Amino acid sequence: MSIVPAGRSDAASDPLFSPLRIGNITVRNRLMQAAHSKLYAVEGHESQQEIDYFSRRAEGGTALFIAGNRFVHPSSAIRGFVDGWRTDIVDADRRLTDAVHTRGAKIFAQLNHHGAQAVPDGPDGPRPVFSASRMLSPATGAATVEATPDDLAAFVEGWALSAENAVRGGFDGVEVHMAHGYLLHQFLSPLYNRRTDEYGGTLENRVRFPLAALAAVRDRVGDDVAVGIRMVANEFDEQGLTQSECLEIIDHLREHVRIDYINLAGGEYHQVHYVFPSAAMPAAWLRDDVAAVKRRNADIPVFGVGAAATVDDARGVIGDGVADMVALTRAQIAEPDLAVKLRSSEPVTHCIRLNQGCLARTGNGLPMGCTVNPIVGRESTRSTPQRAQRERHVAVVGGGPAGLKAAVELRRNGHRVTLFEAEEHLGGQLRLAARVPGRDSIRLLVDDLTRDAAGVDVRLGVRADAKLLAAASDRFDDVIIATGSRPAAHERSVADAASLRLSELSELPGVVTAWQAVDQPELLRGPVLIVDHDGTPYSSGIALAVAAAAGDVRLITRFDTAFPFIRGSQDRDHLHRRLFRVPGTPGALPGDGAFAIDVSATLTDFDPDAARATIRDLHSGRVRSVAARTVVLATPREQVPFETADMPASIPLTVVGDARAPRSIDAAIFDAFEAAFAFGAVSDSSAG
Repeated sequence: MSIVPAGRSDAASDPLFSPLRIGNITVRNRLMQAAHSKLYAVEGHESQQEIDYFSRRAEGGTALFIAGNRFVHPSSAIRGFVDGWRTDIVDADRRLTDAVHTRGAKIFAQLNHHGAQAVPDGPDGPRPVFSASRMLSPATGAATVEATPDDLAAFVEGWALSAENAVRGGFDGVEVHMAHGYLLHQFLSPLYNRRTDEYGGTLENRVRFPLAALAAVRDRVGDDVAVGIRMVANEFDEQGLTQSECLEIIDHLREHVRIDYINLAGGEYHQVHYVFPSAAMPAAWLRDDVAAVKRRNADIPVFGVGAAATVDDARGVIGDGVADMVALTRAQIAEPDLAVKLRSSEPVTHCIRLNQGCLARTGNGLPMGCTVNPIVGRESTRSTPQRAQRERHVAVVGGGPAGLKAAVELRRNGHRVTLFEAEEHLGGQLRLAARVPGRDSIRLLVDDLTRDAAGVDVRLGVRADAKLLAAASDRFDDVIIATGSRPAAHERSVADAASLRLSELSELPGVVTAWQAVDQPELLRGPVLIVDHDGTPYSSGIALAVAAAAGDVRLITRFDTAFPFIRGSQDRDHLHRRLFRVPGTPGALPGDGAFAIDVSATLTDFDPDAARATIRDLHSGRVRSVAARTVVLATPREQVPFETADMPASIPLTVVGDARAPRSIDAAIFDAFEAAFAFGAVSDSSAG
């Protein structure tokens, strides 16, 4: 179980690309993808979509994949995931593992039971939700039931059977999930385990059930199969497991069962931003805790999650002895060739860690995608465009995310592209969004798209219209409109008197648009009142920017909860902690300003001279006065118009991104990619 020395001279000089022994297998380098939800499974079986996804990343050089969650018992099954306990999954598993092995990578199966975090409505109907102790689930709000010894025995057999099925399906190893606030973790943690029987109280008792599951897995698969654990290194909760307690648990498990590796995690669903960290979390947020586990377990591989500050820092994680493998999971969703490109020092497409295309989609019951990589989940249909009949000269109007992505893909596919941007810089709304505290990672997307636009004829400071395009001496075959969106001049999102009144108030001094609030924070004289009629990550970004710039902020929203449309990203709790400046919150806003929220309310009047605003409860109709010197209107955006009357009918027009309908960054990138893909590729070489 020792670390294998490099077998090649170039690997010896690059720790990231030295092989690693894990149990009885060897992986080709130190880059891995940890288990992540994709919702690609079909009726509890691995799908071709999943096979294509993993195959593509195996081709890109990834050494090890953890496939999960695979559930060990029907009481935790979720549509879109594999039912690990079912014996009829083996053939589909074998197709997956064969595809990965053919491309030189290894793959383990992660075995799990969600416990208290399981949804009470399963694929086959309502069901009880089990936990270590009776409690309200922090994930669903469901009242759980305390698992009985008979329940636990059934779950242990489920882990053993699921491990046996995984080995029959060709997996190189199995991972027992003891982290993220799921069932085994619930027995380990005092946040969940309040039992008074032999499964609660002392550390030895709390480890009893997780140890039984782990031992059953090892007994069933034998010593020739790698068996590891996914384990928290720290719960980051004053009532939860500390780093030292996590180290003790690992010691206890290893004393009784052979463990071939430790895959680390942090937090649980009471601190869910550690389970699903977004861009607002500090870089390398788990690095010190990972290093502590490695120091204590020097004889077996330790996998580092949250240990690298950037993709380029992966080498440092290995070289400095922090961990033996680096899990750059979302980075490899965004860039399937990450391993190849890191080895050759080629530029990569960066994950921007907003969790919108991946986590938010699966959290809303949709298959995983990616904000920056619209091929994700569609590897079989979108990797290579059809051959184009000829090279086309395409005008792209707008240099925001949609326009840039369209230009990049068209050029990559061999077409000639001229991009017009009215401003003196590229990026559009991305440049503004990157100014929001905790979202500076968006600059990576601007940089990547700008870099990839090499070969595009970019004309900055040119406000292209139909006349200009029609009169161009170098004729255009097609035009793509990507003029984006802007704050609505008149709020029409709700057809009632309050919204009409809001339109009138927008002309008053002291009333600023959302974009002005971010771009010109000097306009924000407190107290500030934010009027949110949007409810998406767009308006939450406005709130973060305003709260960082002003000391006294109140947000009113027409919805029955603040920011209702960010549920799937699991970012709500962390967002509120930041806005309310909860002590100890990672990525906290500067200062000590006050923040308040009123739901189901709107603005009906504003007196800038008196510094008072009148707000109305949309349910009761009651009105009240609040202090406000500045009002920020976070209302739905409207498309920037593009007059097409002077455009020759012979030139096809395609509208993408916010110019088509104001939405998210994901939608802008997706629209642009689809538009460019439809043009086809001029040659096979240009379509790579």
